[in-house]
Amino acid sequence: MAVSADVARLAAAAPEYARGMARFQRRNFLFLIMDGATFAFAISLLSETTLIPSFIQQLTGSSVLVGLVAATFAVGRYLPQLVGAHLVRGRDRRKPLLLGIVIAERVGILAIALTAQAIGAIPTDLVIVLFFIAFCAYAITTGLIGPVYGDFVAKALTKGRGWFYGIVQLLGGLLGFSAAIVAENIIRTNAFPQGNQLCFWISFALSFLSIFFISGLKELPYPHVDVRPKFWVTIRELPSLIVGDRAYGRFILARSFLALSTLGIGFVAVDGIHRGLRVSDAALLAAVFILSQALLGFLLGLVGNYWGWRIVVVLGGVFIASGMIGAVFAAGLPAYIAIFVVLGGANAVTVIGDPNLSIELAPTSRTSMYLGMTSTLLAPFFILGPLAAGAVIGVLGYPPVFWTAAAIAIVGLALSFRIQEPRKQSVPDAVGQPGAIP
Repeated sequence: MAVSADVARLAAAAPEYARGMARFQRRNFLFLIMDGATFAFAISLLSETTLIPSFIQQLTGSSVLVGLVAATFAVGRYLPQLVGAHLVRGRDRRKPLLLGIVIAERVGILAIALTAQAIGAIPTDLVIVLFFIAFCAYAITTGLIGPVYGDFVAKALTKGRGWFYGIVQLLGGLLGFSAAIVAENIIRTNAFPQGNQLCFWISFALSFLSIFFISGLKELPYPHVDVRPKFWVTIRELPSLIVGDRAYGRFILARSFLALSTLGIGFVAVDGIHRGLRVSDAALLAAVFILSQALLGFLLGLVGNYWGWRIVVVLGGVFIASGMIGAVFAAGLPAYIAIFVVLGGANAVTVIGDPNLSIELAPTSRTSMYLGMTSTLLAPFFILGPLAAGAVIGVLGYPPVFWTAAAIAIVGLALSFRIQEPRKQSVPDAVGQPGAIP
């Protein structure tokens, strides 16, 4: 197994730092796993795709406000990524910033719980306004934390990082599935809004517990710190970074097509119901999707750990293309189960493949920048693709949308073969140029 390209650069650019952080490897690995496990269960009780929309629907009866939930979370999740990346610049330690954002995120969850608890005590219109303010604050912190968390992991876990991401995927999926069952039982056995209120308070309690795991992380000051410029200067640097780094540019080009090809995923189950599936089968397919993401995410983490993350991105293209082609010809529940197995794997690639390949392609001092760029650049394709598909399905029907998605995925798959494997580049020098060592 070749050493990850970013690890080789780190060892060349800051050997004393790399050896010092290696002493904390096991401790940081354990604490990050514990944080990931508790937080995965916690946020499953605050799901922006199920529990929050259901809560808003029951509270307001407005489909517009239900749609605003997904839009609010998507904007908060993606747009602040570059801000988070910018805030890391000029810092020799990542943990203080990470801990600060984590605490702010938990304050947002607390605000959600408090606002929901106020139902009946203050006017409903005010509850709605306060709830969306709290939910927006929570969504923004989830975006801010991405590059900071990824940068810390990149420098703290220099061995077996694929195992870490794989285990987090596995535990997160299993615990998320378990949390969904718990939430269903709580909401079913308690009248509205008590069931939702209880879910929100449990979410806050568990998320607050994970703060102690973050506090237990160990970190040394990084010796080579860039001066943090004004934010607008950071933004202006982006085009030159993309154009100047050919390997990263090829990665973004391939992933842009693969991100756009997800435009049909949200309509597969709906089309299946039109073809004869029961409405209740949608819940089964959702469970298949979650479990597949967990299990295949674990396996893909091992593939990336030992053979490189480029292969994982290539497999993502295979998953999406086969899933969309399968959706055209699917007939019967077993076929749809198989489709959602591969689509769960495709989603796992987005979760673990994108950040890890970004980390390996990034210069040592700009890990957070590359992580933030990847999320921000791909966001429009993930968001606008499904909106465009929804606009034309009423005219064209489902099969043409699935065929279009498959064709885009095949283009992305072809482009993904042109991505350079960072571990096969030349040995890095002391200033941290790309490369890997055997």
